[in-house]
Amino acid sequence: MARLLYKGIVVMEKEIEAIEKMEIREDDIWVCTFPRSGTTMTQEMVYLIQTLDFDTANKVQLDERFPILEVKDKRFPYYRGVTYIEQLKSPRMIKTHLHHSLLPEQLQRGKGKIIYMVRNPKDVITSFWRFMQWEGMGMLKHYVNSFIDGTGYGCPWPRHVLEYWERRNDKQLLFLKYEDVVRDRPSAIQRIAEFLGRSLNDDEVLRISEHCKVDNMRRNSMVNLSYWRNFKYLDDSSVYAFINKGQPGAWRDVLTPDQSTKIDQLIQQLEKYGLEIEDT
Repeated sequence: MARLLYKGIVVMEKEIEAIEKMEIREDDIWVCTFPRSGTTMTQEMVYLIQTLDFDTANKVQLDERFPILEVKDKRFPYYRGVTYIEQLKSPRMIKTHLHHSLLPEQLQRGKGKIIYMVRNPKDVITSFWRFMQWEGMGMLKHYVNSFIDGTGYGCPWPRHVLEYWERRNDKQLLFLKYEDVVRDRPSAIQRIAEFLGRSLNDDEVLRISEHCKVDNMRRNSMVNLSYWRNFKYLDDSSVYAFINKGQPGAWRDVLTPDQSTKIDQLIQQLEKYGLEIEDT
């Protein structure tokens, strides 16, 4: 899919201006992340916290229950763009990888709720590169370089994270760290539930937590994108699976010391704003 530089950010070229003018509803729930930052896990947790509808979660694709906003692609059944999302029944659950400054203007001004997840960028890079082998991304070093110099999709990464971090105290936004979530998923589920105004008992929390374990999600055809096989060639072997290891520190088997050092410099840009990224 074609991309363009819009307001200094690399985005999908389709519908970006229409997105900014979208009508937002007070009960909208948005999961916003940089790609490969625990997005799918967060979506599934949010869906179940909000609905407790495990039957539907086990029968209906996550891409249909919780569609992505900025991807419109006729090759696939669920990437239908702005018009489709505008027609969804409330409460809508919407996924996006857009910077905060590119979200619909009403959402930026406080209408609706946002859950944001940040992840150590070294693990982000490793996960994204493996996933994008489905699209023939090519050599790892080229993607690492584009991430570092800010020319890769969704970049620049520090700006993406900081735009949400600066709004962490807004009552509309919940800011989460991936490493904290995978370390203690039940506590994260309770935090999200409180943010959404939902009350869950211990059994419900544990059931959601078990459902959202990485190993279970990797085998779950409703979240692992295996349906893509119906529309294109798909190498979803264990190496390139959409849901990878899901554990912090996977980058150590992939990145060189020089690449790691350069990414550390991006992390340091966040530290001066009080945001610490856990060393994985």
